[in-house]
Amino acid sequence: MALAWQSPVYLERGRLLDRLPEEVGFAVHLQAPAGFGKSVLAGQLAARLGMRTLWGSALLGEPRALLARGLGLPEEAPWGVVLEGLKAEPTLVVLEDLTGEEALSPLLRTLPCLLVLASRKPLPYPELPKLLAEGRLVRLGPEDLAFTLEEARALFGGREGFEEAHRATGGWPLPLFLSALTGRPPEAEALLQGLRESLSEDEFREGLLLAALPFLPQAHATPATENLFQKGLLRLTPEGFRLHDLMREMALRSLLPEVQKAVREAEGRLPPELLAEAYFASGLREDLLALLERPIQISTPAERLLAWEALLRTGGPRAKLRLGEALLQCGRKEGVSLLEGLLHEEPRVALTALGHLAYYLAEPMLGQDLPRARAYLERGLGLLDQVPGELAGRFLNDAARVPYEEGKPLEAMGLLEEALRRLPPESPYRAAPLTNLALLRFELQGDLLGRITALEELGLSPSYTHANLPGHLRDLGRLYLLLGEREKAKAYLKRAQEAPGNPLAALEAAMLLAHLEGDEGALARLLAQAELWENPYLVARGRALLAELRGDPSLVEGLEGFLPRLTLALLKRDASLLPPYPEEREERLYWHAARYRLLGEEKDLDALLNLTQVGARILPGLLPLSLLPRNRPELAQAYPLEEVLRLGPREAVLLRHGEIPPLRVEVLGRFRLEGPLGPVALKGKAKEVFALLLLGLPREEVAFALWPDLSEEAALNNLYVWLARLRKALEPWGVPTYLLEEGLARVEADLFALERALAEGKAEEALRLYQEPLFPGLDHPLLDRRREEVFHRVRALFLQKGEPLYLERLLELDPLDEEALTLLVETCLKRGQRARALRFLEGYRKRLWQELGEKPSPRLQALLSRLSG
Repeated sequence: MALAWQSPVYLERGRLLDRLPEEVGFAVHLQAPAGFGKSVLAGQLAARLGMRTLWGSALLGEPRALLARGLGLPEEAPWGVVLEGLKAEPTLVVLEDLTGEEALSPLLRTLPCLLVLASRKPLPYPELPKLLAEGRLVRLGPEDLAFTLEEARALFGGREGFEEAHRATGGWPLPLFLSALTGRPPEAEALLQGLRESLSEDEFREGLLLAALPFLPQAHATPATENLFQKGLLRLTPEGFRLHDLMREMALRSLLPEVQKAVREAEGRLPPELLAEAYFASGLREDLLALLERPIQISTPAERLLAWEALLRTGGPRAKLRLGEALLQCGRKEGVSLLEGLLHEEPRVALTALGHLAYYLAEPMLGQDLPRARAYLERGLGLLDQVPGELAGRFLNDAARVPYEEGKPLEAMGLLEEALRRLPPESPYRAAPLTNLALLRFELQGDLLGRITALEELGLSPSYTHANLPGHLRDLGRLYLLLGEREKAKAYLKRAQEAPGNPLAALEAAMLLAHLEGDEGALARLLAQAELWENPYLVARGRALLAELRGDPSLVEGLEGFLPRLTLALLKRDASLLPPYPEEREERLYWHAARYRLLGEEKDLDALLNLTQVGARILPGLLPLSLLPRNRPELAQAYPLEEVLRLGPREAVLLRHGEIPPLRVEVLGRFRLEGPLGPVALKGKAKEVFALLLLGLPREEVAFALWPDLSEEAALNNLYVWLARLRKALEPWGVPTYLLEEGLARVEADLFALERALAEGKAEEALRLYQEPLFPGLDHPLLDRRREEVFHRVRALFLQKGEPLYLERLLELDPLDEEALTLLVETCLKRGQRARALRFLEGYRKRLWQELGEKPSPRLQALLSRLSG
């Protein structure tokens, strides 16, 4: 909602700007008739300060709602949330066209911004005198805003006529500006004529069109629009370009036929809802009715249609159709009779009216008359084959509300499925029945995965809107929580928390995420935000989640609602405090889980298994593994393997034994073991025992190798002691997995991978794997022998390859390897790299002398001399 006053023709009025405050916590009241430059002055203040600027006109709505929209919040956001948004960073707020009837007390009491109020009349807000007394309010009236003679001279750029114009206007800025622009005297007729002569034909016609529009979105601007803006005749607001009110009034009063002509010529250029506004403002009532009679989508808000109510009642069937729905949307039941009068029109109009009637007569907030709603549903079904598929699908989606409210979800599901069959694949209206159908299937059949799939597919739909996104992402997070898939749940909740379009859904997602991560501080802050929103559902939910984290039942005592009462029962360990059995399937799952935690009755466990189509997969998100009955180990199948290995029982581990991943072992360059529960630390002889077993030695040989001075029996006894300790470290779940009678099993070792690479001649893989030392920190002849064997195999393969990459690695391992050096130098010389070959030889010579006090072989010495010469 940033202001934009970049036109070079405006005179910066330092006399006034220097009187205005520049910090948050202060207010300015600009009070003067139209055309006194109130908006221009506010815009110049914004340009001078460079802070975030929000602009709102009371003509376009309630200031609270306008500010909420500018902050990316829903328009219904309460003042508490809006004020918090304004505090987030220094902000200039400009509110113009105020009448004094606006509810601004919360804003004026706290002033979390630098506030500019613009009005044509005095404002009666009781906070203004107090701010004035505190020195926090600057008032500028018409006498202040009027141009001085010197400012008029500057505006005219020294041209003649400024004194006469200043005297005629009394310094009134807009007619003075127009007089300077056109060179005409400042009377309405003269100014309009001057504008006609000063502007191109396209620019003047564009100005006439803008006289009939509340705003022109930037997307629909033309070069003529931009030119008018650069000449200072338009304002750029968040909604788009706007003509100055005084010029708008002059054009509509004096040039109405030309304005009407400009509007009619713009029919193909403007979106229908904006064209409707232009028809109404310019008095083209018949054109407006003709537009509303066309079978097209016109996204005019219901409140705006009601402002045209008297006219629409005289229109044709589609105009009345639009009015009838708007009346019902605004809670006015006379919309029913208006729609009923359309039931004998042609099928497309009649079916649309029947859909509205069925839907709104099933609405509890409108009194709910289900018999009449049912009658209109049945009547509409007879018209389905007489209309296009999209209209039929929209009717069926609306009409499904009737059986749903009647308690006939199966019938509602059938209607939604038929809606999807009739709606074209590319129709933007498919989103509604898809969502409704997935929810119904979950409620009726427990089709949890189907609901997840529908929501995930819906996110890929081209008709997907920002307003839908946070709620659907939050729902996906909640559904994955039910399945115990915490990481997927976190991912969706994080996306929901950050998604624009629905701050309340995003806030609930953030609460669930903070609870999932055990972050009490974050959850407490989010609860405070919910209280600012004055949303009882979110407050109750937040308090319940926080109570569970803190283990504090006092946070939910006395609160109504399912989740607070469920949490209270769990925290007090009292099943009598559970809420009544709920109707919604998701709540039933949590209810049975809570009751099972409290009473341990298997009937609740069975209910959990039968409430969805996923069976035991639902358990990890609802019950800890430790609470499952030991005689039903199959229920642990859905729990994370790591959890089963940590907690058992042994029978459950046996059922999952095939899923246990291999033991990962690194002995090249470092000694590290990692099992499914994380790193495994081996100490003392256990490390040597494991290393010798890794070499493939049988137990008897391991015992003799480690205790050669003991008898065979004593050595084996020692080995069994260390094997028991090794087994405890490797397999804490108590089921033999890696350490078997015949040796190690299910082990993935880097040594094994290296030996495979050597056997297959894969030098590149061997280069990646080979690090020294092998079995670091261990000293035993058998290990030394394996170290020698592995190194010589690596060396042989690298020499065979003969490429610099491998030869240089050999020299890193053994800088005095003459064979590797010779091959490397010869390869460099073949590639014309004489200097590089010389560097290798010089390095070898110096190191040989430093470490052994010897000179290179005669062959290398001769080569060195030849290259040096």
